[in-house]
Amino acid sequence: MHILTTTSASLDDLAEPIDLRQTPADVVALSFTDSDLAGLAAAWKADAARLPSMRLAALRDLRHPMSVDLWIDSVARHAKVVLVRILGGYDWWRYGSDQLAAVARERGIKLALLPGESHDEDQRLIEASTLPRAELDALLGYFREGGPANMSALVQRLARLAGSDTAVAEPVSVPKAGYYQPGIGVVAKSVFLNVGDPSHLPLSGR
Repeated sequence: MHILTTTSASLDDLAEPIDLRQTPADVVALSFTDSDLAGLAAAWKADAARLPSMRLAALRDLRHPMSVDLWIDSVARHAKVVLVRILGGYDWWRYGSDQLAAVARERGIKLALLPGESHDEDQRLIEASTLPRAELDALLGYFREGGPANMSALVQRLARLAGSDTAVAEPVSVPKAGYYQPGIGVVAKSVFLNVGDPSHLPLSGR
């Protein structure tokens, strides 16, 4: 009889330490998804002159505990607002969540730990955050609805949390299907079918 030798390791154990070498900023946002980071980056660049400084980082680069410690010491502990969206919830970034929660309370940082799945609720992330539940729900709402307008409003809201005198719009629902033209809304299919250029006809959903 042969007994197999087995070992177990978490994603954090398998990751190599990384120093992102970022400089501090008033607002910091982390996410596992490139779409979140790209949306936030585009929204911030569009109005950077009026917004507080912002740093973005991918959570996949902060899986090792040493990477987390280096990043918190150099960036997060100096921020006014930290937003983290964790795909998979608390268990997928437990060490980082716990360390950020401790530093945020020590330094008076406004911390929002959000689940990556917009429809889910993670009580442990809510409890680790320093912002009230209503504010967490509002921040998650921008991700839930998506789109450039909501990302822009999210950045404005983060700026206000950081102390800027910024007007903030609430999340706006974007149709999940159909023809949508920015600035106009849902457009009738007949409008697109009569654009006059057959090469630009939309694909049929049937």
